[in-house]
Amino acid sequence: MTRVKCIVSYDGSQFYGFQIQKKERTVQGEIQKSIHNICKDEEIVIHASGRTDAKVHGIHQVFHFDTKREIPEKQWKRAINHFLPDDIYILDSEIVTEDFHSRYSAVKKEYHYKLNMNEYDPFQTHYVYQYGRSLDLELMREAAQLFVGEHDFASYCTCDEYGNAIRTIYQIDITEENGIVTFRLLGNGFRRYMVRHIVGGLIQVGAKRITKDFLKDLLESKGARKCLYKAKPQGLYLYEVYYE
Repeated sequence: MTRVKCIVSYDGSQFYGFQIQKKERTVQGEIQKSIHNICKDEEIVIHASGRTDAKVHGIHQVFHFDTKREIPEKQWKRAINHFLPDDIYILDSEIVTEDFHSRYSAVKKEYHYKLNMNEYDPFQTHYVYQYGRSLDLELMREAAQLFVGEHDFASYCTCDEYGNAIRTIYQIDITEENGIVTFRLLGNGFRRYMVRHIVGGLIQVGAKRITKDFLKDLLESKGARKCLYKAKPQGLYLYEVYYE
C-alpha cells in the first residue's frame, strides 16, 4: 500500500462541512468521488487533519489516503484535480511513510477569521463576516491574551464524552486593514466551534457589550458556564496545518 498526502484548498460556501454525509454535499465526499474515478477497484477513505463546518473555508487543509495504485507522487495532484468540482483544488501531493497521519501527526493549526466593519458588501458575504459596525480593537487585543497558554476550553467549544477540551493557544493576533479585521489563532489543536466561540466573545468585548472579565470567568468555569457568542462560519478559514 502507498500512503498519499495532499494539501487541498476549498471554498466552503456550498458545502455542508468537510466530513462526508449521506445526503449532503461535503468536501470529503467530492474528493473521495474523484479518487474513486482513479482507483476504481478500491474503496478509498481519506483522513483529514480535522473537520471544518458548513460554509467554513480551507486554505491549506491536509488529508491522506492509502492505495494500491502506483502513480508518481506529483501526478496525484493532476489526476485528482481532473475530477474535482471548481470549488476544490489540490495544491500538492506527495508519497509519505505509513507512520504519517494527517490528524495525529499535526503539531499546530492556524485559523484566520475575517470581519468587515464597513458597509455591507454582497460580494464578500460568503467570505468575510459582514458585521458593519466599528469595534474597539485594543479592547479585543487585550481580552485575546486571556486565551493564550494551556487552558480547559470546555466553555468555548462543543465537547463530547470521548475527549477533553484542554488545548494550548500559542498566539492570537488581531489586525485591521481598510476596515477588514483579521483574527489569527495559532494553537496545538481546536475543538469543535472553539475558534468561533472565542472570536464571538472577542467581538462582544470590542462592541463593549461584555467585559474581558466576563470572558475570563467563562474560561475559568471549565464548562460549567458556556459562551453563548458564536461567530458566523462564513469568515472562518483553516489557514495552515503544521507538521514536524
